[in-house]
Amino acid sequence: MKILYLCSSDLSGTSGSLGSVRHIMEVSENLCRLGNEVRLIAPGYARYPHPTPVRIIYVPILKLRFLRTLVYEFLSPLVIMLQLFFWRPHIVYWRQAYLTVVPALLSRVFGKAVITEVNGLTIDELESESLSNLRKRAVLAFEAVNYRVSSHLICVAPEIRVRILEHYRLPKCKVSVILNGVNADRMPVMDPGEARRQIGLDQDLQVVGFVGHFFPWDGIECLIEAAPRIIKEIRNVRFLIVGHGLWGEHLPGLVKRMGLEEYVIFTGKVAWERLYLYVNAFDVATAPYSKAINLQSGRSSLKILEYFACRKPVVASRTDVIPEVVDLDTRGLGMTVKPEDPGALADAIILLLKDKALRQDMGEKGRDYVERERSWRIVAKRTQGIMEALRS
Repeated sequence: MKILYLCSSDLSGTSGSLGSVRHIMEVSENLCRLGNEVRLIAPGYARYPHPTPVRIIYVPILKLRFLRTLVYEFLSPLVIMLQLFFWRPHIVYWRQAYLTVVPALLSRVFGKAVITEVNGLTIDELESESLSNLRKRAVLAFEAVNYRVSSHLICVAPEIRVRILEHYRLPKCKVSVILNGVNADRMPVMDPGEARRQIGLDQDLQVVGFVGHFFPWDGIECLIEAAPRIIKEIRNVRFLIVGHGLWGEHLPGLVKRMGLEEYVIFTGKVAWERLYLYVNAFDVATAPYSKAINLQSGRSSLKILEYFACRKPVVASRTDVIPEVVDLDTRGLGMTVKPEDPGALADAIILLLKDKALRQDMGEKGRDYVERERSWRIVAKRTQGIMEALRS
């Protein structure tokens, strides 16, 4: 099967979320390994830095912040039309973008089935964006057109599907859920002490960690506020906060005001191929989401899956909108606590730091779970099944 995959992410990973790049490349590469021919159209920020069986077609852009998206949205339809006319793909798979309806409309004009991947309802994403009301209304209008024109929608979390069906009144058969996956081979398990040595930390420390592209609902402030209580019980603890984002510039200042500079380490952005070292350095991994996450349309947490792959027990804020958090309690892979409660978060982390056997048991279960049920190959096979049904 010939699949034309469309995205608007910087595949080099130098800007935007590395999680988006991992998702795009893992799905497209695994579709190739299943015997399909995949061509990926992406903006030409810079080249994808790893070998890949996917043929990537880069659309030229202007590397000016306020023009690059506009130029890409103007030029990419020309590239898409050429592929539709000359290469004649069987399926168009589109990772939804905000400000365009052209890919979906073009594909239908050429008689191609279009699958739109939905990673969150746009109306939720816009709450953290400083856009004018007019632009927000335009984005929502584009979303409505895209969903109605698409042959099928694939949502990465059940709550996203629920919200789409409620908001847009689409047929239930048109919207599926395929949870995110993880590449366990790219997150190999290693000795925590050796991992700490390789990233420049004392091997005898105990480490509490967080990984992510910073968003307001990530709850990093809660982890920092929990730190004094944990330090009082575990003197050799360190807090390793891995990642970056357009939000979060105030966090180092919060650490300084609380006198925690010795204990809290911000790594900044870490290359994908080195991420496993940082996660393996953790004794306990965290996802301390704020209450605001419950107002979102749902997520499928890549970071929690990567924690599982490295055999790390996870402490997360309790929520029903992230399937991986639900799994912590139902499968015994970690612990959940009340959101925005630094005391409860601290107590759960302390319990795990003091109980090595419990950490190991949860970690083993997490690794087994992702290997059996949450690989990207499984994601690709389910996606291919929908594509084959649309073709027939």
